[in-house]
Amino acid sequence: MSERKEATTGDPALIPAALILVAPRVNSGGVGDYAEELVAAAVPYFSCFREVRTGGPGDVGIMGLLRHRRQLAADINKAASEGPVVVHFELSAASLAPFWLLAGCPRHVVVTATVHDPPWAVWWPFRLKSVAARKWLHHGIHLPLRQLSKRLEQRALGKATLFALSDVGARALRESFPACPAASARHFIPSRAALKPAFDRPLAVGLYGHAAKGKGFERLVELRAALPAEVGVVVAGRGTEKLPSVPGVTILGAVEGAEEDAFFESVRAVLLPYDKTSRFYGKMLPASGVVSRSFAYGTPVLGFDAGTLREASKAGGLVAVPNSVQALAGAAYRVINDQAELERLESEIGELQKEQSVWQAVLPFVSFWRDAVNAAQPGNRPLR
Repeated sequence: MSERKEATTGDPALIPAALILVAPRVNSGGVGDYAEELVAAAVPYFSCFREVRTGGPGDVGIMGLLRHRRQLAADINKAASEGPVVVHFELSAASLAPFWLLAGCPRHVVVTATVHDPPWAVWWPFRLKSVAARKWLHHGIHLPLRQLSKRLEQRALGKATLFALSDVGARALRESFPACPAASARHFIPSRAALKPAFDRPLAVGLYGHAAKGKGFERLVELRAALPAEVGVVVAGRGTEKLPSVPGVTILGAVEGAEEDAFFESVRAVLLPYDKTSRFYGKMLPASGVVSRSFAYGTPVLGFDAGTLREASKAGGLVAVPNSVQALAGAAYRVINDQAELERLESEIGELQKEQSVWQAVLPFVSFWRDAVNAAQPGNRPLR
């Protein structure tokens, strides 16, 4: 838990409330990292800040849930004794703790959530650590209970205000959670080191991100075969060091700081060879943190014309192609050999870096929080 008081009561920009963040820990996945930077931009708007950090996907047990529940209750009660309270949750597929803590959150506080994987908040609400360790058990529980899980999510979220990081995601949330107001926000582009222009980098493409199922790493062999031999393929991200070796592919594993800078400066473009659609559970619409990180380094992206990538391609810096590894490889080879095309994409990315900085991306949240706090009735009841 942390607490921060910086602004003075005379500051007209100050929201007279405490902000409590509930999110996975930093380095437990992209959502925890996202929350760390977003909340740093949000904290100066509040008179007080506290946080409850939980385990990431597949890393939450019953005892941990109870411990986090007690911590959140104590934080809300302490903050509520001094004034209004905003509790903001970061929700994503299989991140159980924030979901179940929202389910028990009192409705007299302002409750909001960023839903990272629309159209549902958690998708697998019973994927405790012991369940996640056994694939047969995970699917054996969740496949028969799909309709129950949907009703459970709707009941748990109540009338919380939801934010999606894309327009298509917000529309999907309104269909899944008709009782919840849903608004569009944008995934911020973080600040990173300036690198050399893409055309001056090695003739190579990269795959980046957490090596989870559905992120395209399972298509490495097919992608390597589809690209000409002179094009290098470099892979980086948490868990990628466990991927099987593929001839002609350099696998770096997790990269941070200068190593991350070096990875992006070793590729001319990043590829996203995936479509987040499951034949059992349906289509997932996550805003890509890989796209945002690539744009932070001025690196163009190519991905399949599906889900949120189709929407992102209209904003610039990203080329969407038909859902085919052959099509992706062909488009990538053309783009990374075309200096004018790379410069056009980099120019678009430069504009997006200005429009989607974390300081800009936090403004829709801050605007809602300020209006909600101003409209709230005085008085807070203690959490039981």
